[in-house]
Amino acid sequence: MTAYIIRRLLYAIPVLFCIILVTFLLARSLPGGPFDRAGDKTLPESIRQNLEAKYGLDDPAYIQFANYLGGIVRGDLGPSYSYRGRSVNQIIKESFPISLQLGILSILLAVIIGIPAGIIAALKQNTWIDYSSSFVAILGVSIPNIVLGPLLIYVVSVQFGWLPAARWGANYKQFYFGWIPPMTKDFWIHAILPVITLGTAFSATFARLTRASLLQTIREDYIRTARAKGLTEYGVIMRHAMKNSMIPVVTVFGPLLIGVVTGSFVVERIFGIPGMGEFFVTSITNRDYPIVLGTTLLYSVGLVLANIGVDLAYAWLDPRIRYD
Repeated sequence: MTAYIIRRLLYAIPVLFCIILVTFLLARSLPGGPFDRAGDKTLPESIRQNLEAKYGLDDPAYIQFANYLGGIVRGDLGPSYSYRGRSVNQIIKESFPISLQLGILSILLAVIIGIPAGIIAALKQNTWIDYSSSFVAILGVSIPNIVLGPLLIYVVSVQFGWLPAARWGANYKQFYFGWIPPMTKDFWIHAILPVITLGTAFSATFARLTRASLLQTIREDYIRTARAKGLTEYGVIMRHAMKNSMIPVVTVFGPLLIGVVTGSFVVERIFGIPGMGEFFVTSITNRDYPIVLGTTLLYSVGLVLANIGVDLAYAWLDPRIRYD
């Protein structure tokens, strides 16, 4: 198992190199540059040239790329062009914990709702419970976040005033910088609406995957054998059927988790959450190359690690899979 993990990590190095190279070239292929304008005014040519010389943008592309790779080796993702006096490391350090907390809470909500709903729907196939669960799942997948978020704000916050509409994480220094959410009332009342908005679609996805996979699993021969041995229905489902039926769910869980914890741009914009989404969107429009590259690299590393974790989970779920 250890040799397999090491081998996968070594294979990830050229993959990450290619991702960085492609992102580097695509970012610089966009028209315009980071110092063409300052607000609504066009910078004088002399100032623009001085700024480009300061950040090394007047060097050939291969030298810029080599310097960036050297910075990655040292753990330095470079300075931000738009947020003067701040490095990409500082921006990620401040914004990533908020996106991380939002993503983890949304995934937990999706798992708590989606997997039990899918199990119940599969065990009650072709009943009103199954039809109702399928209808709600389709409804949850069909309603995009950009619609559900403002709708929740209008009903819950504006009409009834039950919960605040935005500004979760505005005073981020009060919150714990890590994946564990702080146990404070201020945190949770701000977290409820964005977590519901982001977690609803994922819970519907998990419910549909769990239902389809469990329906296929409970028709396998080894399930019939377990029932023939006199095991209870609960024992058959939980001890024999659940593990194999979770393989499709785990397959999408890893990439989905990383996509969520690195920030849902739409939800963060709607609820005014100062996570990574805001910086990533503005970095593209401002041609802030270091932020574009830094957030892309963070997502890529997380995706590689998530895929390795998914492969390891396969071995635990299915005894027939070995990584020797």
